Amino acid sequence: MKVATIELKYGRRTMKLEIPKDNLISVLIAGNIPAAPDERQAVIEALRSPIGSLPLCEIVKEGDKVTIIASDITRNVRNQVVIPALIDELREAHIPYEDITIVVATGTHRGHTFQELEYLFGSEVTRRVRIVDHDSRNKNGLVYVGTTSRGTPVWINRLVAEADKVIITGGIVYHSMAGFGGGRKAICPGVSGFDTIQHNHKLMLNPPEEGGGLKETVGCGKLRNNPMAEDMDEIAAMVNPSFMVNVILNDEGKIAKVVAGDYRKAFEEGCRIVEKFFSLKVGEKADALFISCGGFPKDIDLYQATKAVENSIGVLKEGGVVVLFAECPEGVGHNDFYRIIYEFKTRREREEELWREFTIAKAVGYMLTLSCEKHRVILVSNFAPEEVLEMGMIPAEDAGHALGKVREILGNEFKSYLVPEASSSVLFLSDDGELFPGK
Repeated sequence: MKVATIELKYGRRTMKLEIPKDNLISVLIAGNIPAAPDERQAVIEALRSPIGSLPLCEIVKEGDKVTIIASDITRNVRNQVVIPALIDELREAHIPYEDITIVVATGTHRGHTFQELEYLFGSEVTRRVRIVDHDSRNKNGLVYVGTTSRGTPVWINRLVAEADKVIITGGIVYHSMAGFGGGRKAICPGVSGFDTIQHNHKLMLNPPEEGGGLKETVGCGKLRNNPMAEDMDEIAAMVNPSFMVNVILNDEGKIAKVVAGDYRKAFEEGCRIVEKFFSLKVGEKADALFISCGGFPKDIDLYQATKAVENSIGVLKEGGVVVLFAECPEGVGHNDFYRIIYEFKTRREREEELWREFTIAKAVGYMLTLSCEKHRVILVSNFAPEEVLEMGMIPAEDAGHALGKVREILGNEFKSYLVPEASSSVLFLSDDGELFPGK
């Protein structure tokens, strides 16, 4: 019997998996995208050669009050490079510092310390430009601009709604609910009111009277007929950003590509780039998946490690087995993620909590519990076995023990995919269709 031997990243070390080749359909590794030779220059070139719009210097005019929407500290989107380059471009177009405001798109997250703002934007920008954290619960800082076709009341940060020109920034990545992050997400949830965010995000859920669960059109890479994503686009259209600049980072967190211009057309191009470099297409579903997050920090806690499951689960047969290699030295992670798993014992209870007050961390925990209902999830981690069992998963000490568990469940003739960097790439079936049909 021929055996494949693979060293999987596990925390700061590796773990050896030896699996019969007859059980392995293939090892799936996405090609990493190289970093731009000069990150700042890549941003400047994108600003001056935009997609679907005039260059930024021809859009803004002297006297305009310009609001830049920038991602908060929970996102690595290379603000330190993008924002100074963007402001220099505005100044060349005769927009002085005093006419520029940065609104930090916190969504429902906390605000920032001065030191965090310096880290995000650099000392010169922090010293010269007005920077304001968005506060989704401060009604005095919000303006009502209308209601979407799906009934979302749209409240937008006043500094955004009343600006002469709005520039959105951020990074484009796969997103397990909105299809892709970046682009229009700078508006919602970024600078929207709490009620707006709640209503929009709950669109991913089927109402209890319709059986509950997730809408089938919600998931990584899904934009068409995704109610959450389409509602976000409608909200962004009410603001009608003047310009967008978004980055696509490589696996090392460096800028690889920059898209700029019309906020819809540039976003679509960015999504195509992400699809090209960070998706893997397979011809058939497997009985089992062996997935590693890719080591530290991607498996620092279970909240982060869950991304590997979300990225891969679409190519697993109903009732199949996932083996997740995630050390999780910091335990479960986010408190809302912990609560939705441990404190709410049924799917109905978890859904009622999400309808009561939605948070992304709760939703991620809920999605993990759905995966555990549909499939068997074996976790190789630092958790005590009883903790893993309480979360609805099967504990395993190491790769060999996990493989034995898979055989107990599926027998010896199972077929599997092995994904060594599952947090960095998304698996799709080859017949899943085009990202933007007809375009």
